Amino acid sequence: MKHITKLVLLVVLVVFASCQNESTQEIENQQQQAALRFDEKGMVVSDGEEDKELMFNERSEELATPSLSYAKSVADCTPDLLETGYNTSVNVEVVNKPGTNGYFDISIDGADVVQAYCSDRLPSLGADDDFIDFTVISSYDTAILAGGAFEDVYTNPQNFDKVNWILNNIDISAGSQYTYGHVQYAIWKLIEGPFDNDFTDFLTPTPGDWNDAVDNALGDEIYDAAVASGQGYTPECGGKVGLLLIPADYDNVQAIMISKDIPQPECNDCIGDVNQITFKWDWPNDYRVRLYQRYENTCYAVKIFDDVVGLNDEMAVSGANADGTFGKWIYVYVGNCYYTKFKVNCHLNIGPGYKRGVIEVVGGTSTGGGELCEYEPPTYWCWWW
Repeated sequence: MKHITKLVLLVVLVVFASCQNESTQEIENQQQQAALRFDEKGMVVSDGEEDKELMFNERSEELATPSLSYAKSVADCTPDLLETGYNTSVNVEVVNKPGTNGYFDISIDGADVVQAYCSDRLPSLGADDDFIDFTVISSYDTAILAGGAFEDVYTNPQNFDKVNWILNNIDISAGSQYTYGHVQYAIWKLIEGPFDNDFTDFLTPTPGDWNDAVDNALGDEIYDAAVASGQGYTPECGGKVGLLLIPADYDNVQAIMISKDIPQPECNDCIGDVNQITFKWDWPNDYRVRLYQRYENTCYAVKIFDDVVGLNDEMAVSGANADGTFGKWIYVYVGNCYYTKFKVNCHLNIGPGYKRGVIEVVGGTSTGGGELCEYEPPTYWCWWW
């Protein structure tokens, strides 16, 4: 009987130790794989999990689908740029001029104060003005273009793509070299220009503290950047879109602009299969990286990415299978060597923050869950009854 008891205790200890070792090893393999390692010949050393059944043929080196290469996101989110979130007609009250972080602080239909810019130069709204019957439309609405209901309001309505670029790319928070006044100047120059810089006496980035030589230059700097980078710009989810508030009597009352936050898509656990994923390269040196998946249910490799990447570069890919998925794995080759692989069939709840060695997931979607949530390492428990 004593021998049986000892044997049972020994089995318990073995099972417990095995469980502990397995869970620890699993986490280490998933999140703590060492950085790039090299053998004596300078070849990349794999993580020891190379799939011996993955086979290559003459088609394996053909890029199966166009890679998104350095795309910032593969979020399944297309913002509705024409959705304003407001009633078509609203009342506007000017609360402060100048505003706290905009040319105006205004209240719309008596709601909370929001910051606003002049979307045309003249006429001018004053502090404490209270007007009714403003139409709210998106700055991407064709009503402001030739033939539209508001075609007479703006000189250059085709430049609102550049204005939206400014809203999303110019920082006017505390400590920035730019203020809302510089932004207002650039907006006017885009929408109402060209003109001489002759109105700086009433455009004050900090009330009472305008320096023509410096601040005109900073305003022009924003304008130049928008012209260089903002052509055809459309904001993404998580960005901002400009909304125009156009008065019925726009010949005598100034049109203004506010910005609206575009929500990020809600995330979910990995459900079904991953169909889009973005990786980030976290290594100081540039290397050629190739990504493969198995084609459908075969053993043959199909290449889905092939490029040289450097520190913080992103690799965004879509699945090459008929249903847009990757199958079970994405295989990573660095230089000419196998490096590691990522499980993408949702048996692992993969998501942003999941990392293997020097490659980290920064975004992705699954067929049944949409946008992937941040990865959380699993908690392992070993029970014995």
